[in-house]
Amino acid sequence: MAARVKAWDIFKGFFVVGATAYGGPAMMPAMRREVVEKRGFVTREDFRLGLGLCQTIPGGTLMQLAAYIGLKLDGLPGAIAGYLGFSCPAFLLMLGLSMFYTHTRGSHFSQAICSGLKVVVLAICLMSCLDFVKRFAPTRRHQAFTAAAAALFLAGVGVVPIVFGAALLGLFALAPGPAPDLGEGRSANGALRLAGYMALAMALGMGFLLAVDPLLFDLAVSMIKVDMLSFGGFGVFPVMYAEVVEHRAWVDSATFIEGMALAQVTPGPSLLASAFMGYIVRGVPGAVVASVGIFAASFIIVLAASHYRDSIVGSARARSALAGVLATLGGMIVAVSYTLAKAVDWGWASGLLLVLSLAALAKKVNVCWIVLAAAGLSLFLF
Repeated sequence: MAARVKAWDIFKGFFVVGATAYGGPAMMPAMRREVVEKRGFVTREDFRLGLGLCQTIPGGTLMQLAAYIGLKLDGLPGAIAGYLGFSCPAFLLMLGLSMFYTHTRGSHFSQAICSGLKVVVLAICLMSCLDFVKRFAPTRRHQAFTAAAAALFLAGVGVVPIVFGAALLGLFALAPGPAPDLGEGRSANGALRLAGYMALAMALGMGFLLAVDPLLFDLAVSMIKVDMLSFGGFGVFPVMYAEVVEHRAWVDSATFIEGMALAQVTPGPSLLASAFMGYIVRGVPGAVVASVGIFAASFIIVLAASHYRDSIVGSARARSALAGVLATLGGMIVAVSYTLAKAVDWGWASGLLLVLSLAALAKKVNVCWIVLAAAGLSLFLF
């Protein structure tokens, strides 16, 4: 069992990761170095098992892993400290960038940069398509899920029926993949009771929002929906797009692209693009509510899932359902890429920037540097 660590120390450890790690693939080893090798919060084996659990349930994988590790170290205070520590740097930066964006959006300087950022986000989406297909659609059956999801999304079918339909079909049509070695680790005791307490707190919070500000309530509901239908990383793109652009019409496609681009220049979880969307909708209170909402439900789920860790990670049915969902998310990213491409003002400059961005992404250049370089080039190209 992991040694007890104070919540403040957990917060500091994850704050370092959240403030310095960029990009999903790069954040995982950075988190492992900080919490396993440097601070010794958990063993490598427990880190691996926690990661396997968090990849099986909806929400931001590394945010949930921070909560999972914090839970093992100091119960509920530790889980909250892990969540807050990992998310605070990105939230504060996104809030500052959102304020700057809204105050400078009409200037030529801002318009030129945003023109370039649209192209970069499209390049990121296109590379994400390839990555999802390569990793999660290795067979023709998986690829059929991907193609069907793209077609259904473009036809106007909602994200909820697409994702849940994929999970249900995955149970019967897709192989579950190899079962992980559960080793000697143990599930978290008492986590189910803590999940119940947090579910009650969330219900009370939602009731308060409904009473004082229905718009904030709607914002929280939307972010909870995005949380429950995303499986980390760039899987958030189609789900958030469907919710804030198509369903709620809070922002247009161009603003959505610009917000997602800003999320790429901040460290920590990319799901905190929700802070930008919330700020556009309702200012600072909206940013706070959207940022809490994007992680609230999955926080409760990771607490409950920790109690059933071995059953979930070892379940062939869970892995088959997840395979269907991940293949489907790849298809929805394809559809969103097509939609976002129509929001770009195409010309030789945007075409050149797309080629350069794709080449840099293919060379595994850090996304943050690509976005910053594109912003600089845009001042001369547009």
